[in-house]
Amino acid sequence: MKRWLVVELTIAKEVEEGVSNFLTEDGATGIEELEGDLQRIKLRTYFREDGKERRILQSLHRYLKSLEKIAPEIPPARIKMTSIPDQDWGENWKRFFRPIQVTPKFVVKPPWSRTRLKREQIPIEITPGMAFGTGTHATTILSIQALEEGIKKRDLSVLDVGTGSGILSIVAAKLGAKEAWGIDIDRMAVENARENVEKNHVSDVVKIREGGIGSLHRKFDIIVANIDLRSLRKMRKPLLNHLKDNGLLILSGILVEEKERIRLHYLETGCLRSIKTTQKKEWACLIFKKK
Repeated sequence: MKRWLVVELTIAKEVEEGVSNFLTEDGATGIEELEGDLQRIKLRTYFREDGKERRILQSLHRYLKSLEKIAPEIPPARIKMTSIPDQDWGENWKRFFRPIQVTPKFVVKPPWSRTRLKREQIPIEITPGMAFGTGTHATTILSIQALEEGIKKRDLSVLDVGTGSGILSIVAAKLGAKEAWGIDIDRMAVENARENVEKNHVSDVVKIREGGIGSLHRKFDIIVANIDLRSLRKMRKPLLNHLKDNGLLILSGILVEEKERIRLHYLETGCLRSIKTTQKKEWACLIFKKK
């Protein structure tokens, strides 16, 4: 019988939105807001028990520690965990997900949601809880905004490194990219991304591939990598090798306190110039152009 890991967090109200977004992007299948007071709030969230619970909890602990470093005056979070059988959860998790307007142009919505959009809005259908990239996390929003600014012509090729749910590849296609490739080393993410690509009717533009960047033998006009800091450091050379001259490199998944260090790490190659740095809460996005 399938089971669910239930995690209850007592956190400061100042970090509620950031923690909720992080949990959603890390695979939480539903978040409930429980009782609280003027300073604190309690959140309850659910993860499917599929062998990845340890990684999820380690990631959560690291994120909470990073918040403590950024804002030491905020009381530390308290965590409580339990496990429940599948029948105690059922399909009720769907009620926690609503359409989210991530930019003026794009609205991310679960497949079962029926919502009336404005004429200029573009829907992106993403099944939440399966892979990173449901659209709510600041790093995803920053990456989408960078793609909106970067894709000005319809003959551009885009590479989405660590595609997760495939959302950035789908966005690239909706913005008019000629082709978009999403790659990921996680097989489950690849499967989920392919499903999302089909749901959004962009299979003719987006190709999802399992594997690392070394499996590709071509260059792209735009590369976006919304991944962890360690991978961004290690992947500097392959990212640059796969970027065309005058191409745009978009890096996200970077805490504000690390942005200058990683910016200099890429600039010291001598083949990039810094175009723009954007921020949302504690996260940053770096945009470079290849000389």
